Amino acid sequence: MIETGYLRALALSLAAWLSLYLIFTWTIDPYGVSPIRLEFSRINALKPKRTDIDRILKPYEVWRYQPRTIFIGTSRANQSLDPSTLDGTRFAPAYNAAIPGGASMEMHAAYLKQYLRLDHNLRTVIVELFLPHMVGGATPTWADFIGNTVSLFASANTLWDSLVTLAYNAVSGRPIHQIERAGYFYHPNRPDPKTLFERFPGYIWSSAVHNPDRATFDRAAFDAVLEIIEIARANNLELIFLIGPSHPYPDYYYDVIGAWSVIEEWLTKLSALATVYSFSQPNDWVDEPISPHMTYWYDTFHYSLAMGRGMLRSLAGVPTSGLPDNFMERLTPGAGGGAYRAPTRGGETLGTGQSVVGDAVRGSAPENGSPAKGRRIRAA
Repeated sequence: MIETGYLRALALSLAAWLSLYLIFTWTIDPYGVSPIRLEFSRINALKPKRTDIDRILKPYEVWRYQPRTIFIGTSRANQSLDPSTLDGTRFAPAYNAAIPGGASMEMHAAYLKQYLRLDHNLRTVIVELFLPHMVGGATPTWADFIGNTVSLFASANTLWDSLVTLAYNAVSGRPIHQIERAGYFYHPNRPDPKTLFERFPGYIWSSAVHNPDRATFDRAAFDAVLEIIEIARANNLELIFLIGPSHPYPDYYYDVIGAWSVIEEWLTKLSALATVYSFSQPNDWVDEPISPHMTYWYDTFHYSLAMGRGMLRSLAGVPTSGLPDNFMERLTPGAGGGAYRAPTRGGETLGTGQSVVGDAVRGSAPENGSPAKGRRIRAA
């Protein structure tokens, strides 16, 4: 028979180890979720492990912070939209709940349902439209939320990541990419944009990425958009769809796969049902010349925080100097469904380091057909 003293000693020992675990992990706070929020330079200020955990972290932080406005979208929105830009506006407080890799409309609808259950202060939802990335994915559940939240506080990974965080701060201390407290992804040491642009043709036509050969209207994805609209109406939410900027470089790819008619059909149908703002009009910011140092673009698909600040300030109606005249446009269906016809770009020179960009993209296609003439989205 086990003696009472032994059990008492065992319980005290376990309690002591648990207390040490909590004190250490909550102080180092590798994921930025600790309730005590202590921050010390060279100890825990930098969070090298607060990255690539969006699916686990963001539902918890939406529940914790109870924002009035959330952003839903892909890695583009995740990297480029800083919610602090909306401080002092009707949208504040805001949180960037965009999840990289969760680019499908089905996933957006599923996460919106979850966020509504978690955030009783939610009033506005800003949804990014990134039409080329409409693919399926698993839907989050309450069990996922509970399990993921527990793993942020009590797991072997939490202990290990606390040790890694302490070591990184003590030994290196250099700024590192991480998810900021407002939810957006901060990356201080980005590669040369020009190099990333030059890699785009080989990347987009690789067997792992290229799909489809010809663009078609994705009915399932559009049904998910209709579900998002219905969820917003049923819960009295303000719903805004954003079309982020599209650099001329990938536009030639969209042309080769015949995507423009599909995009036009999507936006004609959607703008008749919901509020849609476009930031993809041709202008000096969107068409920034490719160079090793770019202000408004990180790479072919990802626009910068500077671009994102302009977008959010425009959306909030905050006066901003230097914005292109056509930077933001409200899309409405035009007569005959032709609201989004855009100017041809052909093989024109688009600026320093950007000459015959279309030939580079088209020339890498599996079957290089006749010269394409890329078009851009714009309101009628």
